[in-house]
Amino acid sequence: MIFELLHAPYASEYGEALLPLATCKEQLKVDITDDDDLIAILRDAALEFVEQYCSLRLKETAGLIWKAERFPCVGQSIKLGVGPVSAITAIEWLDGDGATVNGTLSDYRLGLHNEVLPAIGGSWPSNVGGGVQITFTAGYADDAAPSSLLQAARMFLGHLYMFREAVTDRGTEAEVPFGVRQLCSRFRGVVI
Repeated sequence: MIFELLHAPYASEYGEALLPLATCKEQLKVDITDDDDLIAILRDAALEFVEQYCSLRLKETAGLIWKAERFPCVGQSIKLGVGPVSAITAIEWLDGDGATVNGTLSDYRLGLHNEVLPAIGGSWPSNVGGGVQITFTAGYADDAAPSSLLQAARMFLGHLYMFREAVTDRGTEAEVPFGVRQLCSRFRGVVI
């Protein structure tokens, strides 16, 4: 099923809550304040990379939106593409006449693998004219982000800081460090 997961911009304090600037500077062995803005930008980029690489959010984020043109076939689930999902806040679609239909949340359930399914005994709506949209909350609760993923972000931050001027597409400057991938590997979904 083809879908779109709308990018939810980070709140300004998102990166600071996960990896405070002081922690980042300690990781980089930086004592001066001249690079604080750069380090904060690179920190946010490193966190975003880890989150996208693992298809998850390191901090709980409300208002994420999944969109598609239709519901899946009978017996299939909707994989939201990011996790861990803690709540579905809205499901809506367009009916055959183009009017918005707000689904009843009790008609759906959250599966084990960041997926939405019809309630037991239920089915997906059949009068869908398009525009399926699910609004949800995903991410780890405060202070619950796995330490290995935070360490991966710190390591990638170090790489980005060291090679911030690199423009080559060959050689070690352009590659994601092996240790970053290793720390993230067990959190990536299996694709079959």
